[in-house]
Amino acid sequence: MKYLLLVLVMMLTACSAQQDNDQTMDVSQYVEQTCYNTSTQALSASFDEYIDDRKDELNAIRSELTDENFQQLNFALNHFSTYWSKLEVERNQACEQFAACRYIASNASDLSQVQPSPYCDAPRFEYNVSRVKMVTFLNDVASLELQRTPE
Repeated sequence: MKYLLLVLVMMLTACSAQQDNDQTMDVSQYVEQTCYNTSTQALSASFDEYIDDRKDELNAIRSELTDENFQQLNFALNHFSTYWSKLEVERNQACEQFAACRYIASNASDLSQVQPSPYCDAPRFEYNVSRVKMVTFLNDVASLELQRTPE
């Protein structure tokens, strides 16, 4: 009898561990599909292309600039790229938290389908703020122009 009980407990443990593993895979797949689609990659590629174009423009007028001005402008462009990468990491982390929360809340219980879950409000807010920061930064950088002063 003890042997049969031990076998049943081991089977139950193995089945529940497999179910947890499957759910974890489902969450990670959902997060991957939600947060890392082609539109987010396209935005980053567009920004990188924009910065590369500005660097090409800067190199084209290098002879007209003092070394100090060139270094400052080059530093600014590099700083823009670094800051963009930071914003991208923040957005990705916020998206992952929000997507995981949505996935878990949607699979939690039938009660969550009757009334909206307040548990995902904070991750949703953080994700929205991170996207707004990216769009604002992109608009600010795109509106910058190199001005030549008359000598």
